Amino acid sequence: MKSKMTDFRKILLSLLLTGILPLTASAVRVIEAGAIPFTAFLSKADFDQRYPGKEVSDLSKLEPGWYVIYEHESLSYYFGPVLLESTGQDYLDQLTETVEAAVDQRPSIRDYRLELSYEPSQSSRSSGSSGTDSGSGNPSGGYGSPQPAPKPSIWDFFRRLFGF
Repeated sequence: MKSKMTDFRKILLSLLLTGILPLTASAVRVIEAGAIPFTAFLSKADFDQRYPGKEVSDLSKLEPGWYVIYEHESLSYYFGPVLLESTGQDYLDQLTETVEAAVDQRPSIRDYRLELSYEPSQSSRSSGSSGTDSGSGNPSGGYGSPQPAPKPSIWDFFRRLFGF
């Protein structure tokens, strides 16, 4: 009787580990932010073919900048990096429209995360993994407190001056 119970526990433990480990070790897909407008009309297969992006498993290795983050179940898309927060906010607004339209058509889509975050964030540098902060509600912050804006440079001055 004890051996059957021990075997059952081993099977249960192996099922849990095989089900949980892929979730914790999953990589995010970094895609150029210019792909966001195409999410509105390309099928997932066509989008994946046109914008394959690159897989990143360590978020601390991301190129610094603003990212529009969309996460749902096994999907983790980081669109960016974008230099200016205002540009990132525009992309976020555009992707929010697309996602809301998709949710209207398929109400079964729930528990997704959509936000603008400056990455790599402090928590991803220290832990090396993304925490899901679905209740954040802070579109300019990422994980916890907002990140400071990048230090201004002469190029930022010219971009503001000429409206870029």
